[in-house]
Amino acid sequence: MPTVRAAELQRLGQDVFRAIGVPEEDAAWMAQVLVRANLQGHDSHGVIRIPQYVEEWRTGKLNPKAKPRILSESPTTALMDGEAGFGQIVAREAMTLAIRKAGGAGVAAVGVKRSGHIGRLADYVEMASAQDMIALLFVNASGAGQWMAPWGGREARLSTNPLAFACPAGATPPILLDIATTTAPEGKVRVKRNRREPVPLGWIIDAQGEPTTDPEALYRTPRGTLLPMAGHKGYALALMVEILAGILGRAGHVCEHPGLDYNGLFIIALDIARFLPPSVFRAEVDDLTRYLKSSALAPGSSRILTPGEAEVLTERERAATGIFIEEETWTQIVTAAHQLGVAGPA
Repeated sequence: MPTVRAAELQRLGQDVFRAIGVPEEDAAWMAQVLVRANLQGHDSHGVIRIPQYVEEWRTGKLNPKAKPRILSESPTTALMDGEAGFGQIVAREAMTLAIRKAGGAGVAAVGVKRSGHIGRLADYVEMASAQDMIALLFVNASGAGQWMAPWGGREARLSTNPLAFACPAGATPPILLDIATTTAPEGKVRVKRNRREPVPLGWIIDAQGEPTTDPEALYRTPRGTLLPMAGHKGYALALMVEILAGILGRAGHVCEHPGLDYNGLFIIALDIARFLPPSVFRAEVDDLTRYLKSSALAPGSSRILTPGEAEVLTERERAATGIFIEEETWTQIVTAAHQLGVAGPA
């Protein structure tokens, strides 16, 4: 099972995306954020997605040269059509627009439909944080991609409906929340399946509604489902995301006969300077995290981390040691590359 350097993985991803017609700059960005997901410990949203994206291009679901289009806008709002473009490109454009509007008016909200899978949400809310803004991002699957049973049910009705939040800090890392509203995102079950490992109890139930550790239960027919995180609370959060991204953002909500599984996005961006000087905000966030970390440690705990801090530590480690890719995933990536005439690592 290979351990691959980040730079080599990024080169391979970039070459694959170029081979299917993604423009040079966009191909580099896509490869960068996928590899960064692996570096930060989120293998479910990393290079495991390369074969998926190639297949979605091959079937015509995604257009590598798509240009996201503004359908309607005001000084503080916009609705966009991703035009079936790759999600990393669409999400970057949408967040750029939200940042620009929030810079002009103090607050902005942007809804997006017909985006490909955008991967790890953190990359986009971090764009706003770097501009001294607070950002929230909500993502659904346009009514498709139904993986989660509603609380009390055993048939899938909702997608994993993730959400993200970021704000800047001073001497400490930015506060960064990026979570699925399921106990685990589907991609983490996919990683477990490829590694031929069981999933923890509490991640999924089988088609009969019984708890299981078999990742295949999520994919075989009839399908099992993912469970909402924190029980009814995760279900309620998922419903909130569905309403914001699916209905308000016009991407489409879950129903009996949904269309294609595109990502719908809803972005909220806030300019901190409209409330207080960014330097003061950063200092107070630092003070907040200092106080949290002053707590006595619970038994078995070695440290207190803020959201996003663990990823910073993992990235340092994997940048030095390389990224482990399970054999099944590596075979899928190399096969996809070879079919496009792209050479794999030596």
